[in-house]
Amino acid sequence: MSERHIEMFWRCSSCNHRNLGRHMVCQRCKNAKDGSEQYEMPEDTASAVSVTDEALLRMATSGPNWRCAYCESDQRALDGGCKNCGASAVDGTSTADSVPPPPEMPTGKSKPRRIGCYIVLGLLSLFCCCPMMRGAMEGASSTTKETATATTAAKGPEWTRALQVQDVAWEHTVSVERYRLVDDEGFEEDRPEDALQVKAQGKRHHHDDQVPDGLQTVSYTERVQKGFTTETYRDKEACGEDCTTTPEKCKETCTSNKNGFATCKTTCTGGEKRCKTRYCSVTKTRKEPRYVDERRTRKEPRYRSVPRDATWYTWKAWRWTHERDVKAQGTTMQTHWPTAAELKPAKALRTGEKERDTREAKYSVRFHGDAEPAITYVPATLEEFQRYTPGSTHTLQQDEGKVSVVAPPTPAPDASTK
Repeated sequence: MSERHIEMFWRCSSCNHRNLGRHMVCQRCKNAKDGSEQYEMPEDTASAVSVTDEALLRMATSGPNWRCAYCESDQRALDGGCKNCGASAVDGTSTADSVPPPPEMPTGKSKPRRIGCYIVLGLLSLFCCCPMMRGAMEGASSTTKETATATTAAKGPEWTRALQVQDVAWEHTVSVERYRLVDDEGFEEDRPEDALQVKAQGKRHHHDDQVPDGLQTVSYTERVQKGFTTETYRDKEACGEDCTTTPEKCKETCTSNKNGFATCKTTCTGGEKRCKTRYCSVTKTRKEPRYVDERRTRKEPRYRSVPRDATWYTWKAWRWTHERDVKAQGTTMQTHWPTAAELKPAKALRTGEKERDTREAKYSVRFHGDAEPAITYVPATLEEFQRYTPGSTHTLQQDEGKVSVVAPPTPAPDASTK
């Protein structure tokens, strides 16, 4: 990065004469430069002459100008006092970037009105309005989300209809098991510990053993290596480099020193050399093993099956077995279970025998509507079944292929009864 200094210009607000940055007094009307007369950059900074004079370089690098607090004229950082009015730099100074001068100056120059206050007021107004605009946008986003949620919830069930009970049906089943002596049979390992009246019934085939029966010759094919085969193939090898140089681009940026001069810095990019390996196609050879199939033989053991017998037993054991099912069914709202007389065994139980039962209830309700096929609903309990008297109307709905009954809303408690 290189750096140089160039001279800027300023235009006198009294006579419009364009002055070099080195001058602090207009070279035509001799009025001192003040804060309203801004330094201007040359039209073409690239062709501007670099400052090489030692005195000018001292001005360029001395720092920003300062403004006299008495006559509002600009003075150099090198000056110990104001050259326009003689005021001391220590008694009352302000930087050249401080608050702009008042509308009327002692020199009698006509100063342009400042619009900075109006710009600041406009920015403040925009800043204050931003929260209101942001709130409006957030409100619109919230409304959009609520609308999407309502649309999703509005899908609901596939259908909802008020249907009338056409008929009902119910079935109560009592399954009876009996604890009694049962006959069983098997080998010794199958016999339970509580077996009674165990009797041996002779020998029966139990399993077959595989016993060695000499050797047998088995033929098989094995793939073995036999020599090599020379193969030719193409391959790529590194054979140099291909290099390119990126074009160098330089850019000069000039920044005002706020003292009639500017510092220009040149930044360059590019110019790097980039290389990549170049590959060439070459012919090569290699040896690959060659394989052949050979027929071979080997000895393997041979086995034969030998049947083995074991004693077969019969016995008796106490077990629970299914005895009978007793059902009661109907098509009215009145339900009942099989009576004790219906559950009584046809023959008296033998010594040691006993019975137990399990019960299962099934209910169904058939609804029908105008010009609609009948729909069968299965209540889960007797209490639910008894709510569907024939002729009563209920609201049914189907969601994902499943039919359910919509429960009526629970009435609010009467305040007078509290």
